[in-house]
Amino acid sequence: MRHPRRPAAAALPTAGPTSAAPGTPRQRTARALAAPAIAAAAIGLAACGSSGAGAPTTTAMPTTTTPETAAQASTAALAAYRGMWGDLVSAARTSDYRSPTLGDHTTGQALTLFVQGLARDQLHGIVTDGHVTLDPVVGSTAPSADPTRVTVTDCVDDSHWVEYTTSGGRAANPAGGRRRTTAVVARRPGAWKVTQLTVGAVGSC
Repeated sequence: MRHPRRPAAAALPTAGPTSAAPGTPRQRTARALAAPAIAAAAIGLAACGSSGAGAPTTTAMPTTTTPETAAQASTAALAAYRGMWGDLVSAARTSDYRSPTLGDHTTGQALTLFVQGLARDQLHGIVTDGHVTLDPVVGSTAPSADPTRVTVTDCVDDSHWVEYTTSGGRAANPAGGRRRTTAVVARRPGAWKVTQLTVGAVGSC
């Protein structure tokens, strides 16, 4: 999977709203319920308290989130971006579009792009092995205080990320190269994730 392909046909599995990436991308991202016995024990302890003293009460403390600086947001966004590519490279070795790790660093359009691309590769008996070379930089953060959105730009080199057929031969698809890449990374509850990804054609950077 040289880089994300355009969204697949409707028959392929989806993971969110789709958006086509430019170029010809390479195919290859309970809570436990309280047991009745525990509840009964809690009621019994309250009943055994001294007369006149009400049952112990607790007050839920409000959840607070420490604002992030632009530098912290940038560091987190770059880590999510790199993690996204790592997840994709791993899944592409077997074109595993069901890999649970694909959602660790992506969501929305970016996740859909990976799932559909890998599913198409699996359908056509293509797997991808090797590595991509990254050199991402932060383009912008927003808002300026406590950012929730970071734009990352990169020139991804996938010339050493090679497509093979499942029979072991080289796939007939064009060779890789350097591609201009833009990603939007957004802060989600508990994590930063890539929500949008655009990968250009070979030679675009």
